[in-house]
Amino acid sequence: MAIQSQAPPALSLPQRYLASILLRLRRLINRSVASMLANREKAAMQFAKGCNGTTASDGSPVRDTHHHQRI
Repeated sequence: MAIQSQAPPALSLPQRYLASILLRLRRLINRSVASMLANREKAAMQFAKGCNGTTASDGSPVRDTHHHQRI
């Protein structure tokens, strides 16, 4: 006995239209999330570059005079 695979039924025109809209929405969301993550990564890299010099030349911690806290 031969096993026959059945293809799913073809989508109707309204279903294809909805599928295309959902696909575009998914692409838009993916692009937005990727952009947000890239911006956060860029900000984190800039922050890390700024934190490299948090000690004075004598080795004591530098004070953040704006926030009056030790960094």
